[in-house]
Amino acid sequence: MPRQSKRKQVLLELDEIAVEVAIAQIENVLGSDDEASESNIESPIVITPPTPPSPCLSNSGNMLESSSDSSVVDRDTHFERLLGAIEVLHDEVCTARVLFKLAIPLMRAPQIQLLPEFTDHWPDLFCKKLHVSPDTFDFILDSISGHLIFQNNSPNRQLPVALQLAIFLNRAGHYGNVISPEDVRQWAGVSIGSVINCTHHVMITLLDQHDNFIFFPNVDDIEMDKAREFVEGRTCAAW
Repeated sequence: MPRQSKRKQVLLELDEIAVEVAIAQIENVLGSDDEASESNIESPIVITPPTPPSPCLSNSGNMLESSSDSSVVDRDTHFERLLGAIEVLHDEVCTARVLFKLAIPLMRAPQIQLLPEFTDHWPDLFCKKLHVSPDTFDFILDSISGHLIFQNNSPNRQLPVALQLAIFLNRAGHYGNVISPEDVRQWAGVSIGSVINCTHHVMITLLDQHDNFIFFPNVDDIEMDKAREFVEGRTCAAW
């Protein structure tokens, strides 16, 4: 069974507390109704002496009932406020990006912000980091930006698609320890989970583009003849 995240655990606890409060609120209302019915049965009807000429009929139980009703309303108001506070806290947990702050702050000295400078002045350094030219990067970005995986309809917004693509290309263009989530996290200035999610997102979008850019021509196609000529022109005749 997969381990639940801290966020899901907190939300589950809040839901359980809200259910307990709602049950207590219902029991409070039902209990007050039972008390009121018993008091109405036991309370006598008293006729007061007529100070004005007409006799005045009063029910001493009505005074008790009104006081009990006011106390029930007060308790019900407290329950409603408590449920409202739980709902606000539930929404805050859903929208918060960081629930628990670390005792030691994360190191943040990202270098990914240098990519725009590399694009304008040192395209060779851009290519060294991402292993594609700036023009190729823009072409890929335009091709994948409309994919549904980048639209999660959540209050927690994803990283910009350009940043996710840069993280993926940095990992795809290198090997060894330099592409570990920890090293890429330090380079991009994001969390390890974001590095993994960005890699998955871009990989899915590129696989969906497979049929648009990768295909094998038929044997009689002109493209196949050109491919043969290209290979023969660059192949050692002795082979």
